Amino acid sequence: YQFVATNDGDVTLDNVTITDPLAGLSALVCAPPAGATLAPTQSMTCTATYSVTQVDVDAGQIDNTATVDADDPGGNPVDDTDDNTANVAQTPSIALAKSLFSNADEDASGDVSLNDTLTYQFVATNDGTVTLDNVTITDPLAGLAALTCVPAAGSSLAPAAAMTCSATYTVTQADVDAGQIDNTATVDADDPGGNPVGDTDDETVPVPQTPSIDLIKSLFSNADEDASGDVSLNDTLTYQFVATNDGNVSLDSVTITDPMPGLSALTCIPAAGATLAPGAAMTCNALYSVTQADVDAGQIDNTATVASTDPGGNPVGDTDDETVLTGATPSIT
Repeated sequence: YQFVATNDGDVTLDNVTITDPLAGLSALVCAPPAGATLAPTQSMTCTATYSVTQVDVDAGQIDNTATVDADDPGGNPVDDTDDNTANVAQTPSIALAKSLFSNADEDASGDVSLNDTLTYQFVATNDGTVTLDNVTITDPLAGLAALTCVPAAGSSLAPAAAMTCSATYTVTQADVDAGQIDNTATVDADDPGGNPVGDTDDETVPVPQTPSIDLIKSLFSNADEDASGDVSLNDTLTYQFVATNDGNVSLDSVTITDPMPGLSALTCIPAAGATLAPGAAMTCNALYSVTQADVDAGQIDNTATVASTDPGGNPVGDTDDETVLTGATPSIT
């Protein structure tokens, strides 16, 4: 800073001194030295240095007022003041980074799976030049635990300072069916002028899918079974079909079919076309009456099929065959 005090009157002034109350300002170096006498039109020039502080940047300007004091020949005070405003550029900014920090239930493959407990980490860094107030990180992911933050939510961050938060989340079946966990976190703050400053970051966690269904067809009972236990002409057989979702995603439109001529319509629980969650099963029954052709063949062969679709609409199916021996007794008299 430079200070120039000029005697613009018509009398000599004594004890000329310039003062500036700006905190942090160095001592003034003056020529002539402070306390000197100035004749009319003469001047005293002083300089002083100052280092800009974070408070100044937050304020956006540096304001201060300097004063010159002197005495006229009669000992009466003569003075003047002058102020100066130095503008300081402000660039308010904050950056958020969200990441999967750990999986407490990670298996040997490193994959994320149903019921795993994930820990997300959120780091909000003040990458601007001004202090930010009321810094808060939010994440709308349903089921996410409350965020734990250091420093606490609502704190102020100086430039280059950061807030680190963490929260846990348990993987749901809906996540597995989607094949990934998507969501976006947000950081909000206020600059020194009360204006909003924010950022967002999204994180996608892949969840491997293994769609699969298993069908088992079996002879459940023979309503007309004789003492020998053999299957014979006109016996009424009950077939059972069990389709089990042995994958890790929900399967839709689950339907079991069997092309065997003469087989009754299948009765299923849950009804055909239902959705099966992993581990769930559909059980169907159907009736069949043994024909002479079956006895002549010595056995009844056929294959049933289960069809379904995974969450992506891709087909998933299986087949199972069942052979029922008929008690053929060839004889002629």
